[in-house]
Amino acid sequence: MVQRNRKTTAVYVWLVIMLLVQMIFLSGCLKTTKTDTTKDHDLVIGMTQDISGFYPWMTLRDTSTLTVNKNLFNSLVEMDPVTYRFVPALTEQWNNPDNVTWRFILRKNVTFHNGNRFTADDVKFTIEYMKEIPYFNEELASISKVNILDEYTVDIKTVQPYPMLLYKLGGLYILSQDYINSMNQSIETWPIGTGAYQLVEYIPGDHVTLSRFDDYWKGLPEVTKVSFQLLNTSADLKTVLMSGDIDLAPIQVEDVDDIQSTPGLAIESIQTPGVIYLSFDFRTNDSYRYPDGENPTADVRVRTAMYQAIDIDTILEKYVNGSATTATQFLTYHTFGYNPNISRLPYDVDRARDLMRKTGYDAGFSIEMDLPDVPKWVNISNEIARQLRAINITVQMNPQPWDVYYAKLYEKNTSLYITGITPYDAEGLLGLLLCTPAKNSSNGIWNYGNYSNPEVDRLCEVLTYTMDTKLRLAYIQEAFSIANADVAWVPLFSSIAFYGIRDDIEWKPRPSLFIWVEEISFTE
Repeated sequence: MVQRNRKTTAVYVWLVIMLLVQMIFLSGCLKTTKTDTTKDHDLVIGMTQDISGFYPWMTLRDTSTLTVNKNLFNSLVEMDPVTYRFVPALTEQWNNPDNVTWRFILRKNVTFHNGNRFTADDVKFTIEYMKEIPYFNEELASISKVNILDEYTVDIKTVQPYPMLLYKLGGLYILSQDYINSMNQSIETWPIGTGAYQLVEYIPGDHVTLSRFDDYWKGLPEVTKVSFQLLNTSADLKTVLMSGDIDLAPIQVEDVDDIQSTPGLAIESIQTPGVIYLSFDFRTNDSYRYPDGENPTADVRVRTAMYQAIDIDTILEKYVNGSATTATQFLTYHTFGYNPNISRLPYDVDRARDLMRKTGYDAGFSIEMDLPDVPKWVNISNEIARQLRAINITVQMNPQPWDVYYAKLYEKNTSLYITGITPYDAEGLLGLLLCTPAKNSSNGIWNYGNYSNPEVDRLCEVLTYTMDTKLRLAYIQEAFSIANADVAWVPLFSSIAFYGIRDDIEWKPRPSLFIWVEEISFTE
């Protein structure tokens, strides 16, 4: 029996979850599956977090929930895993008749799990229905109207030129209008999509079982039935994987050697798009820590000194243990807008001390650092504090529970903090992270230290209406270069995700960390 979650999603809860380092909100792309397969396999995938329901009634957009739902539903477009550009899914092609119109030519011969045909009516219905749901009403606010031209052609009108529409549509699963309208409050919610798999059973706290949808528009994948099995801890995942009771599961880096040496098992890994970074309070006066005096971190030379006094190689070696790579900026190469010309500032304590002397802070100062009360982050932050003592900066640690920690950041009551971001798209990330905070606007909502640069603000504004892809890329890279010169952050590292799998499975994980079951094949 499926638990029902009606349209009461909490925006604040979603924002907190989205900011957790483990998350990532980017859609993946499905490769073309075989239309004539001679292989049929059952599969068990392990996970440690239960889903929060099924689309469109789910309450959270965590990795487990999105993984299950992405196997049940399709969007109009998907992200290609190699080029990281959008490719057709339920739409065959799209174009822009003008700067505020996106015309989608829809795929024919697509059916929902209940046999309903997919048409333009379903696209229009889905957008209008989801705009009434918190989170989605903000995500789809740029859409002013949906016009049906014929059964398989639809125009989506935007309020103004909106080049990021594909990013929003990539995370919007298409619903069956007839099915949703036939439901009522007296029946349990049951997801019906156009995806490669359909729901068989959901036992909350135990498992979700899906079966292959034989009329899937891409053809038959090799996995006939898949069960997502819930376990309590990562240690349980390791034990059950090594016993052969599950076939695939995300694992911790410390378990890699044991699993790799187990007969019949192998390891796959992927660089994630998430970045962990350190940032500051940029206010010169009336700052959180120094309300009656000048804030040291308002000086770019002090921020540069702190950056160059941090030895990231030591942090990775001591506390990350091979599960991350060094970061250079807010983005990794996965995300459109990544600037390959931005490099890390070199670790150089002598230069850092010289900068502190030039700013008059050679005797140092004391500063409070906010961080999540999680052992890994406490250890990393303690190491950063130890290294900063070399330039006479005393860091007072302030570990807090996740909810208290993020509430403090949102209130912009912080001097120094460590956090992470998994970018959905670079254009949106600029506005959220680097635009000057503004009332009644999402601009700067994640700009916890009040960073402000007029040229970055101008580029953020220009990006909202620039449709040309090459120009957008140039503007994004320029904005990140400016912020990099301002030392708007100290990039630390980007995590690597590891999976244990049966060695007869052929599968490569996605940067999104969502498991697309239709991509899994077998060697025998």
